[in-house]
Amino acid sequence: MSPSKTSDLALRLLTAGVTAPLVIYLCFWGPRWGFPAAAATACLLGAWELFGIVAVDQPRLRVWGLVTSAGIFAVTTLPGTTPFVLPAIVALTCGGMLITLTTPLPVETASARMAWSIAGPLYMGALFGVVSLLSLHELGGSWVMLSLMCGFFSDTAGYFVGRRVGKHPLSPLVSPKKTIEGSLGGLAGCLLGGLLAHFWYLQSLPLLNAIVLSLVAAAAGQAGDLCESLIKRSVGVKDSGTILPGHGGILD
Repeated sequence: MSPSKTSDLALRLLTAGVTAPLVIYLCFWGPRWGFPAAAATACLLGAWELFGIVAVDQPRLRVWGLVTSAGIFAVTTLPGTTPFVLPAIVALTCGGMLITLTTPLPVETASARMAWSIAGPLYMGALFGVVSLLSLHELGGSWVMLSLMCGFFSDTAGYFVGRRVGKHPLSPLVSPKKTIEGSLGGLAGCLLGGLLAHFWYLQSLPLLNAIVLSLVAAAAGQAGDLCESLIKRSVGVKDSGTILPGHGGILD
């Protein structure tokens, strides 16, 4: 392994060593509002990164993205807000079209900006909101840990297997370094995360359910990773940010 790859791996492990204990504390021993507050913070940081790369010279759109991402997060997470989900989506759609209309230049990219003004807050607010909502359910901390461990083991196994034996590109136009072998390693790692949950801290999860859920999570996680890579490639950036050393930004 080259020195640069070793340094990158060390940074990844250091970042995980700092953030993992905090997340575990918030999941199991922290105040009930602790994990949702952390998820809300991550949502805002992710929205800042996202609109920072897709709307570089559009300050109004960046503000819009932050505010509406927070709003969608709130109606997804807060109790009693279910009746407001549909009105919020309608308002987001109409508002996104209008905010783009106020800054139509450059016209050539107006349709893309309009799409991001609607899809971006749903991407950030709804997905982070669902994870936050999960933490508030019975055994919520364990379910959050399952989702995080599946992601961590999938990413880690995919990284090492891909570096060691990866030869066949998975999606060369989107992410040239990802390989089919690494993808299969990630699937195996995610399955390990699901099995650990079943046998260790979430024994109420049936074994078959743990296996199926892990495989679905692995596929969804890798698809999401490729989608995020496609976003970055389309705007010509390597990382969405620098807040997580070795990883990049929140989106990374």
